[in-house]
Amino acid sequence: MEASRNSGSATTVYLTLSMLPTALAAIALFGKAGGDVNVLAERLVTHLRLHGTTADVVRETFGTTAENALAATLAVVVGFFFWGIGIGQIYRDLYCRAWKVETAQVSDQVLFTVWYFVTCILLGLQFTATTELRERSVALLVPVWLLAALVFWLWTPRFLLHRRVPVRDLLPGALLGAVVLGGTIASAPLWMGSTLNTNAKAFGPFGVMLAFLGFLLVTVTISMACAVFSPVWLEFREAERSRPA
Repeated sequence: MEASRNSGSATTVYLTLSMLPTALAAIALFGKAGGDVNVLAERLVTHLRLHGTTADVVRETFGTTAENALAATLAVVVGFFFWGIGIGQIYRDLYCRAWKVETAQVSDQVLFTVWYFVTCILLGLQFTATTELRERSVALLVPVWLLAALVFWLWTPRFLLHRRVPVRDLLPGALLGAVVLGGTIASAPLWMGSTLNTNAKAFGPFGVMLAFLGFLLVTVTISMACAVFSPVWLEFREAERSRPA
């Protein structure tokens, strides 16, 4: 039971049931203010270079859901309390096991809440940047993405572990996460488009959701592997130093 709650699959499900409704609610509220409620679907279609039936399926799956601001906002509240707050706990427990520290406190629920909404905001900014600025400012976007991701993956364990681990020790995993996750997301248009086209033709909206869940599972698994890289790297370096010449 403990292993299942701290797996990449569980984290992927939690993200889908909490952060996706948060994005849709934000878009729905934006639409009520005079914007385009289908902006998320249109950005996905443009960014992944979808066309034909696949583009229609993506618009139906992600676009029309955002039209109901009240329902989307209710989904945010339910999703956060049932699943969203657990994402921070999963990563906290992962870091605790990797660094062999114990930091469980009553105030951790507040930390999980802050981490969740900060992550949602950063994901929204990152998605907007990669879909709107990619063609015009790619040279500027790459260093900005790397710096922002590096700061986030340094801040996350420091924040969730109550500053028990020095920033210097966290740097290898944070740098690896920024580079590898950045490469995975940047290369998505090269292979996600064909995957979505194939799944949409075979299974319709269900196939589209499966493809997105698969991509999310890959990125979550990479983030978890990078999270445990720093202590493994430090142990390896210590073993190399202590080895006789």
